[in-house]
Order: sequence, then structure tokens, then C-alpha cells
Amino acid sequence: MAEQSKTVDTALSLLTLLAGGDEPPTAASLARRLGTSRTAVARMLTTLEAHRLARRTDHGWAPGLGLLALASGVEPRLRALARAELEELAERFGETAVLTVREGDEAVAVDQVVGGTGVVQIHYPTGTRHPVAVAASGRALLAENVAAGVVFSEGELEPGVRGVAAPVIGPGGRPVASVALVAPQHRFPPGALVVDAVRDAAARISRGLARPEHRAGHPPPQGDRHAVLPPGR
Repeated sequence: MAEQSKTVDTALSLLTLLAGGDEPPTAASLARRLGTSRTAVARMLTTLEAHRLARRTDHGWAPGLGLLALASGVEPRLRALARAELEELAERFGETAVLTVREGDEAVAVDQVVGGTGVVQIHYPTGTRHPVAVAASGRALLAENVAAGVVFSEGELEPGVRGVAAPVIGPGGRPVASVALVAPQHRFPPGALVVDAVRDAAARISRGLARPEHRAGHPPPQGDRHAVLPPGR
């Protein structure tokens, strides 16, 4: 392998290790796993930090927010279809609507719309991560929960925060994302209204992804988010 390719390969392996661990790794632990010197890893981390692809934490190193810019083109159709649905949910209930995708064993927020002007607001900025088996937005991404239609959570990520999420189903019949509404427990909207609204939003996005013209990259038609659901959906 040429020296340049070896350097790039090591840098990509380094980014993978940063994104895949439960605890922030140190330069020393990364060097051991990569089989290279701590000095070389430290220089590489400094370079990645300069490009916002890695960041220092109190306990080691973590992925940098600059990775979000690189990831902004991932699933653009999904994000485009979901944006109007998030805006409608946030406006209707005055709370936070979140779009989440799965990456390995983690659920990652890729978009959010914060509704209302209350003193207490819930925020899950793009790039927020948590275990996929935790909270409604994560568990809705698990195939075994698709039949349930919606998933509930309470206080799993933040005390006093309640959420309801529904899976977005891709053309392959498996969940590719989840749509959730989250709010403080004391002002969470009536359950039945939220369940129907979140489930319907996810179903509209799923149907949009299934259309051949959307898979080819064309924008959704105007008014699609208000389409009437077929019986039984």
C-alpha cells in the first residue's frame, strides 16, 4: 500500500473507532487498536480536530460536528420528505418533532423542528446520539417494533420528558427512520391525538419514499403531506 493510501486508511479507521465506541477513546487506546504509535495518532487527531472531524472531551476523543456537514447529503430524499411533516407536527402541538435514523447500535437525530415558545423546550440537535434500544425514537427503528405502529417512552433520555415515535418504512419493508414528538411530561398533548398524528406523518413519508419518482430524486408534489391515508393505515 502506498504511503499516502496508508495514511488515508489509518485516518478513516480512526474516525470509525471514534464513532463506534461507548466511551470516548484516548490517543493511547486508539494507537493500541490501530497498531501504530501514539505520536502518529495524536498528530492525526489534531489534524482531524482542525477540520472539525474530531473533538476533545473531558475523557478522550469523540466525532466532531464537522462530520454532520459531510453527512448532510445522506438520504436527502428522506430529509426532504420529512421536513414538512416535522414542521406540521411542531406547529400543531407546539412541541419538538425529531427525525432519527439508525447507525449501527445508535439512533442519530438528523433533523428537528422546535415548536412553541415555552420557557421549557426540548432540543435534540442534529447529530444527537443515543443507544437504539433507548427512547421511542430509537426503539421505533427496530424491526420487531414495526407491527406496533408507535412506540412510547418517558424519562429515558431526560427526566420528565415523554415521547412517541413511529417508524418510517423504506422500499425494502424495513424501518429506515423514525418520526417522534417529544415534550415535557406535564404538558404532553392528549395521547390519541399525538399517536394518530405521528403515525400518519411517518406513513406519508414511507409512501413518498416508495414512489419511483422520489427514489429517482425528484421532489415530492405539493400537498403530499395532506394526502388522505388509505383505510387501515
